[in-house]
Amino acid sequence: MTTIVAVAPTLSDAVQSAGATLHRHAAEGHPVVVVSVFSTDGDADAAAAAEALGLAGVVHLAVDPAAARGYDEHSAHDGLKAGDDAPKVAASVLAIALGRLEPDLILAPLGLTGHVDHLVVERALDELELPRLRWLDLPYALRRTPGAPLGAGELVAVPAGTDHLAAKLAAAALLGAETERLAAHAVAEGERLGAGGPVELLIRRDGASS
Repeated sequence: MTTIVAVAPTLSDAVQSAGATLHRHAAEGHPVVVVSVFSTDGDADAAAAAEALGLAGVVHLAVDPAAARGYDEHSAHDGLKAGDDAPKVAASVLAIALGRLEPDLILAPLGLTGHVDHLVVERALDELELPRLRWLDLPYALRRTPGAPLGAGELVAVPAGTDHLAAKLAAAALLGAETERLAAHAVAEGERLGAGGPVELLIRRDGASS
């Protein structure tokens, strides 16, 4: 079995961006865990969403989110403030969590949002020198022009079969996402790429394998 760990700012990021991929691996019998960097345990909707995807678990690292570190809606997109040690804090607790989980494959955000908390996740993973497949950030990429460049790397279109897409949408609905737009995006990208059905998009940059 292959242990797959998705490292995300929140569970919702992982569900909306790669929920069908996570469900596909879980349905094949692989342990799939989401590490949610900025959330705490105890959310019933999050627990139900994890169950809908067949996740083996969700690990909540409870790192202070941007608002608790002095960022507002605008400054959260202006990069890290001087003295913000969130990347080092996140790397420390992430190293402990991943040491226990021993993942064979790590999935993580591409970071299209420009939000400081996505930057924290990326820098923490970079500090730990961990290869990963990066997902196309949804719902943010719904505003992106289809086919627009995603930077260096190999595009991996993961089939989102009927059951897997349905599980993703069920989980996303529990988390308050716009499921119709997520479904339409998966279908449109599949058609654009000639994949024969809906897809989710991942980027391979550093030797990670699917």
